[in-house]
Amino acid sequence: MSFKHVSIISAAVFNCPLYLLMKKNFKSLILSLSLVFCLTAASLGQETTGNLEGTVKDASGAVVPNVTVTVASAQGISSGTTTTGITTGFRRTITTDEQGFFRVLQVPPGAYDVVTTATSGFGEARYENVTVAIGQNTQLDITVNPGSNVTTVDVAVSDAPPVDTTNNAIQTSINAQKIELIPKGVDFTSVLKTVPGTRPESRSGGFSVDGASGAENVFVIDGQEVTNFRTGTLNGNYSIPTQFVQEVQVKSSGFGAEFGGATGGVISVVTKGGGNDFHGEVGMQFDTPKFNGNPRPDLLRFLSGSGANFVQTTEYVNPPKSAGVNTFPTANLGGPIIKDRLYFFGSYTPQIFTTQTTTNFFSNAPAATRTLQATETFRLKRTYQYAFGRLDATPFDKLRLTGTYLWSPIIDEGNIPFGTLNFGAFIPAGTPNNPNAGFLPPTIDFGGSIGRVSGSQLTERQGGRQNSSNVTVQGVYTATGDLVFSGRFSRGFLNEKLGNYFVPPGIQLFCQVGNTPANPNQYPGGCQQGPLGPSNSETVKDVSIRTNYEADATYIFGLGGRHELKGGYQRFRISNDVAQGFSTKGRITYLYGTSITSAGAPVTPSAPTCTATLTTGCVLGTGILRRTGTFGFAQNLNQSLYIQDKYQPINRLTLNLGVRFEKEDLPSFNGFAPPINFGWTDKIAPRLGFAYDIFGDGKTKIFASYGRFYDRLKFNLPRGSFGGDFFLEDFFEILPGDTFSQFTLENVLGGRSRFQRNLRVASNDPTATATSGGRVDSNLKPFRQTEFTIGAERQLSRDYVLRVRYTNKNVDDAVEDAGVRNAGDSEEYIIGNPGSGLHLETLQRLGYNKAATPQRRYDGLEFVVEKRLSNNWYFNANYTYSRLYGNYSGLSSSDEINAPNGRLAPGTSRAFDLPFIGFTATGEPDNGRLETDRPHVFNAYGAYVFDWLGSKDNSTELSAFQTVTSGTPQTTRIFLVSTITPAIFLKRGDLGRSPTFSQTDFNITHRYRFGRDNRFTIVGDLNFLNLFDQDTVTNIFVVQNVNTAVISGATQAPGLNFPIPRNAAPFVNAYTSGSLLTPINNFLNGSPDRRDARYGQPSTFQGPRSVRFGFRLLF
Repeated sequence: MSFKHVSIISAAVFNCPLYLLMKKNFKSLILSLSLVFCLTAASLGQETTGNLEGTVKDASGAVVPNVTVTVASAQGISSGTTTTGITTGFRRTITTDEQGFFRVLQVPPGAYDVVTTATSGFGEARYENVTVAIGQNTQLDITVNPGSNVTTVDVAVSDAPPVDTTNNAIQTSINAQKIELIPKGVDFTSVLKTVPGTRPESRSGGFSVDGASGAENVFVIDGQEVTNFRTGTLNGNYSIPTQFVQEVQVKSSGFGAEFGGATGGVISVVTKGGGNDFHGEVGMQFDTPKFNGNPRPDLLRFLSGSGANFVQTTEYVNPPKSAGVNTFPTANLGGPIIKDRLYFFGSYTPQIFTTQTTTNFFSNAPAATRTLQATETFRLKRTYQYAFGRLDATPFDKLRLTGTYLWSPIIDEGNIPFGTLNFGAFIPAGTPNNPNAGFLPPTIDFGGSIGRVSGSQLTERQGGRQNSSNVTVQGVYTATGDLVFSGRFSRGFLNEKLGNYFVPPGIQLFCQVGNTPANPNQYPGGCQQGPLGPSNSETVKDVSIRTNYEADATYIFGLGGRHELKGGYQRFRISNDVAQGFSTKGRITYLYGTSITSAGAPVTPSAPTCTATLTTGCVLGTGILRRTGTFGFAQNLNQSLYIQDKYQPINRLTLNLGVRFEKEDLPSFNGFAPPINFGWTDKIAPRLGFAYDIFGDGKTKIFASYGRFYDRLKFNLPRGSFGGDFFLEDFFEILPGDTFSQFTLENVLGGRSRFQRNLRVASNDPTATATSGGRVDSNLKPFRQTEFTIGAERQLSRDYVLRVRYTNKNVDDAVEDAGVRNAGDSEEYIIGNPGSGLHLETLQRLGYNKAATPQRRYDGLEFVVEKRLSNNWYFNANYTYSRLYGNYSGLSSSDEINAPNGRLAPGTSRAFDLPFIGFTATGEPDNGRLETDRPHVFNAYGAYVFDWLGSKDNSTELSAFQTVTSGTPQTTRIFLVSTITPAIFLKRGDLGRSPTFSQTDFNITHRYRFGRDNRFTIVGDLNFLNLFDQDTVTNIFVVQNVNTAVISGATQAPGLNFPIPRNAAPFVNAYTSGSLLTPINNFLNGSPDRRDARYGQPSTFQGPRSVRFGFRLLF
């Protein structure tokens, strides 16, 4: 780009009305915006439409003003892959201005016919099958010819430019036609893999967009956000079937001020609607284990002996398949109620998963000595009840109304507590001190007429129901060709109660350390090591209600160029009413042979631990009574104001200049005032970008964008820290003569408890301090990410486009509960910005030498080559070279390897729970390539439609998707202080990477058309995911020590035994200085029972092949 071009851009920016407005007093800006937005109804701004613009010219290239242009739903489309609801019923008429220019705003995605009315000696021009996508400006130059002849152009097969030269956002749209031509699963999320920069990452908690975690995306259906209020991910209730979907769009970078709450991507779904013709679909698809790949092997570890005779053996076992058939019926119908005025679309598409698992219960021993002890069959039927309805109305030409209703409960009937193989869960009859002896677990006494129930007699009565429903109402009023108002209301209901039928009553017992089959009387009166009962956690209710409002206005005017100025107000409130847990039942964990100090209580044992020679005047072990739950009602309020100007000072240059202001009031569950409230000046998010048409022919653009993006705090943090969560631990000693079964909640609390630890003192309690209950940093900064993108796009030929972009995204501030150790050796949490502010001040005051600060930086260079669908085929190939670096994975934690799908706890991950986290045993920061870093990602997909010898009756569609990616870093970890989250030991990626990952998906669809005008189509589908049943290793086992050899300041080994409080500053400072590296290695090498024999071996694998087949009737 020349200096002249730079000068034009600079002058345009600094003379733009929006820029001049932002230079004025901030309060005046807020007042002005408020006055404007209060003129309209209120709602939450999410994009569900696109725009269509162009210029009408004559054959010589001269512009033709005052031409009437009508945009209406297409009457047909050239491809043979038509599906129900090609385009929602739509019609709007506009007149070109004096430059022959027209722009039609808020057009639903789909295919349209654009027609000019014959006038001034020019004939009618008809441009058919013009595609409009969400958030994009479709550019269409129309040529009118003199005379009375009609000029007809099929844009689907013409040289219409596919490059939007006015847009700097990185966004990818997948319409219904392309969804048909992609190998996929049964819901819309299965097509997201085709989007460059977006990929499913199990360890990130969902889909990673440009390196962000799965909890940082915003999911939107018909303008209504459906992201889970607590976890930031997508519930299965809202993973709607592709049969409902007209278009899916992913905004990755550079999106405008209208969008907030996402530091990942904005994933928008627009549903199908009816038109002037009736369309329908009925069909059934099946998925049966017979055709699927085999389950992947499990890595097991078996123990025998003790001390010098201790032996570990590892073994891979291959579980058999479960039985069952999954069925996916569908019935859709759309069409007119009143032609040209009122349209409908309805669909009922449940997804029914039935599984029958026969579990073989083996003794917990290696293959050579293992015996089959019992067999039981368990069943589960899970039904996703997806039902959807939509109405679109045009009461008069300037007003368009849309209403949708989604009913999507999830219903479980039965329960499968075990896989097809189990080792050690069955307790043989006659085993002492175990109430489950002789029964297939779980074994529960419900009393009354039900009595004692175990095995499938219990599990077939279990299950649950997760109710969900959503309603949206929106309207678009086109006051003039230059002024458009829109508003939206939506309400969503969700009650998360799966797994809630026949929950065991009473206390739950777990024998973590106890008697073993090899030594059944080691602890007289003690329990048999292992679980003594199933979970007793119960959800009475967990209701969330999301109420959203939005209003916006768009005005097109000329002032130093052409402006499209959009402003809006967004308001949403989420309420949560919850009662769940086991606070009134309790759970007791027994640790025989363990002193109360070693169990974690900062008290002196009342007597030494019993041994074979010391049987009186001693303590057999320790018990821990835990009571947890979440209770209360709370609601938040988030409001936003935004203004965005699409300013074209010259025809080839577009400046997209916006700013967003947010005000966020957080919930409190305990009646105390919410400690975090972000005002209008705390979250100011500029969104600046430009796009420049280099040659002025609409085929080549360069673009760049800069923006700040803020997260909206999820409810997980206030539930845990502002009075929702209840978590108490009571430690008691087990004395000679005690039997484990004698302990109840009442007698532990009635005098046996020696120490009580409150792990959930509310941080908004006015009496709390940083080291007594935890506190909230009064100077807390919101979670913020800054990003910069630059790129180019070029139409290589009529059908081919090349896109290139570089993106940098950097987390500036993170909000987490950062932990310290108090004088009682308990964890206290400061809600703030880890490593700074109150957290840093507290660490320094307590004598800690180092503090970790969050870092996550993503750098990505992306190349995309795409051929649009023409001549019966299309393809897309994209390659991304990237680096994801830091010590903080984001709102869902991929560092917590004990959670295979990532820990979904936004704001309360364990990334900074203890002061040593963030450092390795060498004393260095643990910053490096993060767990989901994949430097090389290559994807290619496409389809070919084979018309049988030019027949209009038969066609076969072949489509494929291929991915090849780098493996992920594998990092050695150790259990340090806690058995919950192993700490990074030496450095990230010290074990290299998992192998290169690749997968091929494939689909075959055959269509046979019949009837008048081929109105009816019979379709057969055969879909393969992981066609070649590849079983690539995805992770190795990385934890060096076993969970019974936790390293802490209480470890009885040279260099590791610190005074009480054992895990406070002296221990942490020694660790973060690197001086404990040698003592730790000496301890691990000191006994064969301390290192885990699985270390370094493959532990998880690529999922098996999945095959789905079926038939459909389209009409």
